[in-house]
Amino acid sequence: MDFKFPKDLVDRLTLQIALLTAAVFSIHGVSVQADEAEHFFESHIRPLLSEKCLDCHNAEKPSGGLRLDSREALLKGGDSGAALIPGDTKASRLLQAVQYDGDLQMPPETPLADEQKQLLARWVELGAPWPANAAPMTAAQITRQKSHWAFQPLGKYLPPSVASKDVRTPIDNFIHEKLAAADLQMSPEVDRYTFIRRVSYSLTGLPPSDSDVETFVHDTDPAAEEKLVDRLLASPAIGQQWARHWLDVARYSDTKGYVYGREERFWVHAWNYRDWVVNALNADMPYDRFLLLQIAADQVQDRADDDLAAMGFLTIGRRFQGVRRDIIDDRIDVVCRGTMSLTVGCARCHDHKYDPIPTADYYSLYGVFDSSREQLVALPAKGATDEAFTNDYNARIATMQTTHKERSATTEARIRSRVGDYLQAQLEPGKYPEEGFDQILAVTDLLPSFVHRWRDYLRDTEKNGDPVFAAWHAFRSIPPEQFSAQASVVSRSLLEHDDTRLNVRIAAAFATPPVSFSEVVQRYATVFREVDTEWQTTIAKATAAGLPAPEQLDDATNEQLRAVLYAPGRPCRVPDEPIVNTEYDFDSGTCNELWKQQVELDRAILNAGSQPRFAVIMQDRAFPVEARIFKRGNPANKGDDVPRQFLSILSGPDRTPFEHGSGRLELARLIVDPQNPLTARVIVNRVWTHHFGTGLVATPGDFGLRADPPSHPELLDWLTSKFIADGWSLKKLHRLIVLSAAFRQSSTGPTDPALLTHAQTLDPANRLLWRMNAHRLSFEEMRDSLLAASGELDLALGGKPTDIFKPPFPTRRTIYGLVDRQFLPGTLRMFDFANPDLHIPLRSETTVPQQALFLMNHPLVLERARKLAKTVSESADPTDQVRQMFRRVYQRTPSDLQLEEALQLVRHDLPKAEQPSLTAVNWTYGFGNYDEAAQRVPAFTPLPHFTGTAWQGGPAFPDGPLGWVQLSAVGGHPGNDRQHAVIRRWTAPTAMTIRIASELIHQHVPGDGVRAFIVSSRVGLLSSGKAHNQTAPMNVETLMVEAGDTIDFVVDIGDVLNTDQFLWQCSLTPGGTSAAQGPWNSEADFPKNTTQELTPLEQLAQVLLCSNEFLFVD
Repeated sequence: MDFKFPKDLVDRLTLQIALLTAAVFSIHGVSVQADEAEHFFESHIRPLLSEKCLDCHNAEKPSGGLRLDSREALLKGGDSGAALIPGDTKASRLLQAVQYDGDLQMPPETPLADEQKQLLARWVELGAPWPANAAPMTAAQITRQKSHWAFQPLGKYLPPSVASKDVRTPIDNFIHEKLAAADLQMSPEVDRYTFIRRVSYSLTGLPPSDSDVETFVHDTDPAAEEKLVDRLLASPAIGQQWARHWLDVARYSDTKGYVYGREERFWVHAWNYRDWVVNALNADMPYDRFLLLQIAADQVQDRADDDLAAMGFLTIGRRFQGVRRDIIDDRIDVVCRGTMSLTVGCARCHDHKYDPIPTADYYSLYGVFDSSREQLVALPAKGATDEAFTNDYNARIATMQTTHKERSATTEARIRSRVGDYLQAQLEPGKYPEEGFDQILAVTDLLPSFVHRWRDYLRDTEKNGDPVFAAWHAFRSIPPEQFSAQASVVSRSLLEHDDTRLNVRIAAAFATPPVSFSEVVQRYATVFREVDTEWQTTIAKATAAGLPAPEQLDDATNEQLRAVLYAPGRPCRVPDEPIVNTEYDFDSGTCNELWKQQVELDRAILNAGSQPRFAVIMQDRAFPVEARIFKRGNPANKGDDVPRQFLSILSGPDRTPFEHGSGRLELARLIVDPQNPLTARVIVNRVWTHHFGTGLVATPGDFGLRADPPSHPELLDWLTSKFIADGWSLKKLHRLIVLSAAFRQSSTGPTDPALLTHAQTLDPANRLLWRMNAHRLSFEEMRDSLLAASGELDLALGGKPTDIFKPPFPTRRTIYGLVDRQFLPGTLRMFDFANPDLHIPLRSETTVPQQALFLMNHPLVLERARKLAKTVSESADPTDQVRQMFRRVYQRTPSDLQLEEALQLVRHDLPKAEQPSLTAVNWTYGFGNYDEAAQRVPAFTPLPHFTGTAWQGGPAFPDGPLGWVQLSAVGGHPGNDRQHAVIRRWTAPTAMTIRIASELIHQHVPGDGVRAFIVSSRVGLLSSGKAHNQTAPMNVETLMVEAGDTIDFVVDIGDVLNTDQFLWQCSLTPGGTSAAQGPWNSEADFPKNTTQELTPLEQLAQVLLCSNEFLFVD
């Protein structure tokens, strides 16, 4: 019988032996001690430091100034002193930190195990041996990052040889190889009927027509599948389907989200971007060019006329109330995640926690987009030119440009007149916050944007050795408490500067030392004011002499100073850019004035009947920005400068800053460079994801270290290499995938139960693709299929969006429906529509009761059911009707059992509708007001819309014009004011005596309740009351009425509109000889639900449209 020690005992013994061995060899011969100490370090200490410490304490990221990647660094220590004192375990701060001794606790989140602490302590006791020739220490995280599969060059693979004959494309070789290694095999291929439905939905998002199915199923051509796929690839519908996938990635919306009140919330250009994407995909534009144009079309010389629309990719994101840093963050995210599946945005506040993306890389890209500005540009018209609109547009643009120029000049003059104040503001930077939509600035206020502009300019002059501000920086370096003592020393040193190092006029201003830095500010302000006066005098003289205005001062010394005040890009100039880029450079009144003009222009574009086409592009700014790191993401706490350049992990050791303008074109070219290991891999995986339901990489939006490796890495790299070799053609990639045997597998798996159980056990998630994944229709596919089944689908391309939930329901494809990111319809959310605020690489898939309720009750679905029934109702034979309907919905005929059950439903009689009471005719429902002085209802207007349970102003509640006005069988709600009281009117059919009994009930604590009146057209006020969270009886014991007299039951609001719904049941009982008439009861006499019920044939249509066979594709 074998005996084994428990594993934990073995581990403890091993540790003790290692420590004992190290101790022994620390006493005996030097050469033996060194060997064993080196072994101890390499076996225990190096892995421990690498795994637990070096992520935060390495050469690139020495947290607290401390590096732990060499013995010398440990001895030197960080901000708190030496981390290591060899041989002294009590004084070594490294051991204090890992023991959590005091405030210093490292690692901060997960303490070391006791055995690990003992190893470190023993290492210190041994004198902290560290082999002299040891390889450089690197963090385990850094090693993982550099070796991560997604950052490696594409592997060069050939399709493997496999024994299976079930191979249609090289894709199948890779699939078979993986399956065979796992003792699995592919599922049987589907029949032609299933294949045409699957491939039609996958490529076009639409079902095939009945005739297309019939033709394909009976096509004897061996190349029938290839012909079908080629026809689908040539269909304009493929661009619409795959554009919708891309628009999820591009966070597409027709609106900006929440905006400050002065800005138009609808984009004028979004739909043109959407149409460009559709057209580009239909034309099979090479994917590298597809991306290039979306990032930098403004700089691509051989672009087509419409290609500027592509830049909507950058400009249709949220507005973030105009906060530029958040807009830039959104653009960085959509570019990096959208093209390379890298979550670069996670490095905004700190180095990426998982991926090799330092904060400096984030701000390198920040500089690219901060060096670009938005610009509205007109696109070529399609069809006849709308001359009236064009003339109006040109006039508005001219007015806007003139106004912007004039207001800029006024603002710049104000800045120059207060140079001293702006310089003084540099001593109190905390008083001037970074941009924010909530800032309200008067004409007399210092503009924070210019305070910051002066701050950045002064910093640049220090770096560049600008002679104008050499004195400023010299005096600024003196600590305030030592200023009076050192100012004279600085003044003397300035005398030694020649005119290349110190402006002569500035030197003269500081011939005597200032007594404080505030005096330095005053002297600079005086010099600038004098130079400005001289410049204005020079201009005036030239004007008086009829000479052209001068461009500069003749004296070079003075021109240096004038340029600070007037030269473009200097701190007193408003950039020559639209208000969307310069809104923080004006006082609030001017800003609102300029925005008003922009909004009027936007609305003129939006409301033009000719649908003029525009793009909002990015253009390089005249003066590119070199970004600075925002420490912890705080723009008020700036760190080091970073050049505009590409990500370090994708650049190699020879990375250089961008050289041309913002660098946006260079960035785009590096993204689509075939040597970039991410871009092509990412799109190949996304295409695969949409065809198979899950990607070769399961996280299509994240290829970083948190992503699992590909299920078929060799296949991914082979497909990617072929995709690039095929000219980045998406259609060729589609063709290769959908013609594979893998794509043709059954979604139900092997027919043999034993094989099915075996496969489900070994690979329950189907990562090895032993079967196809069933596809649930997206909302767009479902709605388009509903319209196709009813024969209404409009396949027209392009144009403005429409509200697909507003009757009469439009019949165009869903991609042309309005996407409002601020008020996204609940139906879209319910069906997992992509959040337009974010890059969405893969939609969620939920099942909730509301989805079934939508299919059962929504007018959009009910109308399609009625239309579908109408298309087959011309046939008198119910059997033929059922068969036609099945072919329209499923593109097949029903089985015998299905036919039998469908006929039972079609032949079923409808229940008789409930008839209204005989006395209902005497009631009408409307709104008006009660005139308290006259004690009458001066006007009564019938309510226009009956929902089946209530009368109100329109289909929506509350209604736009009439607000909350509503009357139901048991009560209702008054309108928004006392001019919109609800009125339930009874009209006497004949002369009689009546008794009125009623009870007004208000059941809510909030608000101040409602007022109620019973008013006779003949007598006037009969009864009045008020109820607030209480019951108020309102009765009239006896009343004589004549034929045609009216009794109005009126309810209006109290003093405020707040929680005013009420209950009020009214009964009118005739007396004496009038008993043959009535009685009348407001609840019993209220109109019955007249909502039209579905006929049996329409019910069958709805049943088919709600079925799993319709909503899922095998």
